[in-house]
Amino acid sequence: MRRNEANCIPGFNMVVVDIDEGVTMETATQLLEKYKWMMYTTKRHTATHHRFRMIFPINYQIKLEAADYKAFMRNLYDWLPFEVDRQTNERARKWLCASSKHTYNEGELLDALLFIPKTKKTEERAKVFESLKSLSAIERWFASDTEMGNRSNQLIRFALMLVDNGMHLDDIRDKVLAFNFKLEDPLPENEILNTIMMTVSKAINKRTTK
Repeated sequence: MRRNEANCIPGFNMVVVDIDEGVTMETATQLLEKYKWMMYTTKRHTATHHRFRMIFPINYQIKLEAADYKAFMRNLYDWLPFEVDRQTNERARKWLCASSKHTYNEGELLDALLFIPKTKKTEERAKVFESLKSLSAIERWFASDTEMGNRSNQLIRFALMLVDNGMHLDDIRDKVLAFNFKLEDPLPENEILNTIMMTVSKAINKRTTK
């Protein structure tokens, strides 16, 4: 039997994404630390250009037709805090294996209802996404979880993620200030410079002395 949509047996309980550029495995691990997943490097992965795959179990066994499955995956791609290969959204896709490093993370299962087309949760998430469409994927990831009481904590997490990605102090300051300015109720600039950036400076010093 040939592997194609006509022969595809409906039903899945996990999703797979390919990451070929734009984010390191360490950053992806930090951003998605609350979820359950397996990560492994793919054939063209190198130490300087990370290429890897992530498998996320979901909380339901779902059966979707081909068009709805593609819509489900588009919603998932939009939700993620970094870009992935959006051409890998076929139900019958074959995933090649390679001898590689595997990493496992224990956490909560992805809620499939966030991504199933035409559900209440999906519509609510789409409204949030629309309100944040001017932001980059990584900014949107943090902004969607930023409220009045945790703005400082989220900005610190955003800044420390940039530290872990190897960015220099001045570049981090510029990105944090720019991100803060895009928030609905931004923090005062002096608070960022005198508190958040002090934390960033200490983190960079610790990084450089390792």
